[in-house]
Amino acid sequence: MAHPEDGKSPLRWELRVSPRARHAKLQIRPYGGLEVIIPPRFPRAQIPALVERHAEWARQQVDRQARLRDSIRLPRQLQLAYDDSAVPVVYAAEPLTSTGDLFAELAPDPVVIESRDQAGRIRELRDWIRRRARQLLPPKLRELSRRTGLEYASVSIRSQKTRWGSCSARGHISLNDQLLFLPAYTVDYLMIHELCHTRHLDHSPRFWRLVQAHCPEYRSHEALMNRSRDRVPDWFLYDLYRRDGG
Repeated sequence: MAHPEDGKSPLRWELRVSPRARHAKLQIRPYGGLEVIIPPRFPRAQIPALVERHAEWARQQVDRQARLRDSIRLPRQLQLAYDDSAVPVVYAAEPLTSTGDLFAELAPDPVVIESRDQAGRIRELRDWIRRRARQLLPPKLRELSRRTGLEYASVSIRSQKTRWGSCSARGHISLNDQLLFLPAYTVDYLMIHELCHTRHLDHSPRFWRLVQAHCPEYRSHEALMNRSRDRVPDWFLYDLYRRDGG
């Protein structure tokens, strides 16, 4: 969608109807442009006026995003806080250089990227992250399930934009592959949180009592989760929003 202004190019936005939203609001998605979020019953005819009131702010943020996109650089190492690892990245189309590092033989096997263009390289990096998440996260969920006695039906690994995890009414738990960029203790809490949803799908007092029984310091972990999106690398976020609806 676009909103034309006198003498200016149209300000484009994406509309999202959210049952969780109490009020209409504008937000800038990471590298994904302007998003208008409205409750289901919000009058669509009022959206242009809403965008108009915040147009100057929105343009400033979108311009800032454009500058950030131009500054994105692909990694030479994949630094994963989850297992405190730093995996070298080798881009096959580039000439190899020797650093003379006496400890090079101790480094983990590198991730070899075959693509020559940036989009293809990021796609391969994300595919590697997804495979690594499938190796590391489900075993940890099984361990925590046994420890807490909270059973689940199945688990999948995805790349959600806004949720670190979710649990369905049938006990299917979905985990975000970006959890690999977070410390293990934070990921453990997220998994306990989702396992508790196998008993209580809402966030009622009963749910939080169950969470507290298995993780007494849950409030500090909740605060950490709310700040953890900044740990995800720029190149990952840019591709996530560009390819998956940005």
